[in-house]
Amino acid sequence: MVKLTVHVVDWTPERMPELLEGIARASAKLGTTPIAPASLFGAAALDIPEHLVEVEATAVLD
Repeated sequence: MVKLTVHVVDWTPERMPELLEGIARASAKLGTTPIAPASLFGAAALDIPEHLVEVEATAVLD
């Protein structure tokens, strides 16, 4: 993974432990090492009201 961007609805710094826990769970399921978000943005809303998090990732494959 070379770039990770995360958009979170109603983001506050107090929610960082929840985000890091979610990243750790996803990484464990994928069998990868968790990394901290390269960019983290708070958002008022996303394109679909039920969506609370949007993740954009760029990876390089050999």
